[in-house]
Amino acid sequence: MRKKLLRILLMVSFLAVPISVPTIAQASVKAASVLLDTDTDRVDVTSRFRGRDLLVFGALSHPGQVIVVLRSPDSAVAVTRKTQMGPIWVTGKKVTVSQFPGVLQIASSAPLDSILPSAERDTLGLDPRGILEKAKYDPEPREADAWVKAVIAAKERQGAYQISSTGVRVQDGRLFSAHLHLPATLPLGAYELDVYLVHKGKVLAQSAQKIEVQQVGLEEWIAKSADTQPWLYGIVLTLILATLGLGLGIIMQRKS
Repeated sequence: MRKKLLRILLMVSFLAVPISVPTIAQASVKAASVLLDTDTDRVDVTSRFRGRDLLVFGALSHPGQVIVVLRSPDSAVAVTRKTQMGPIWVTGKKVTVSQFPGVLQIASSAPLDSILPSAERDTLGLDPRGILEKAKYDPEPREADAWVKAVIAAKERQGAYQISSTGVRVQDGRLFSAHLHLPATLPLGAYELDVYLVHKGKVLAQSAQKIEVQQVGLEEWIAKSADTQPWLYGIVLTLILATLGLGLGIIMQRKS
């Protein structure tokens, strides 16, 4: 962590030093850049995983607003809606929604609608509603807008979708930091972390990084065995269940 902070401080020191050659100075003014780093590039998920915070920090070559976006790989979820039959509410139609990020964390140094126009936010995938409207629904619902609201509401309750207009702190126009939270239930895979430097409604620079979220320990072995060696997984599972059944039978006999 100290090494990463040192790299950021060195970058800021370099950016703060004026360059004596006029032509190089003019070129540096035009070329904006963002230096990005995190406190980890790997998140291990076990049976005791209850979520964790992710620190994102970096340096800016130019003053401006900052947007930090964390996206998980695409996932699928089955959504049901309650239907009223007289005075009773029952479980109604079920729709499977796929091809949309299971986790979407967005933090910015100011409200998004004041940083970028709507079209640009939609292009960068900063609007959950726009993302869900482009998702795949099976079967295709008649009232798509209602299902979009239902999925977004469910993701917000889980903490998977979060948008914070004050989540990024910019210091002296050069350093920025943000705290994102990964929920307890999250899809595995390579997460995309993007940081945008914005000035006067335009993206001046962008930086990206991958964060691996993967299972470890017994859960990883079970998942890999079930996928690569299903016969071995079936034998081991059968032996475990048989042992548990035998042990339970012995205990019940002793009690009787």
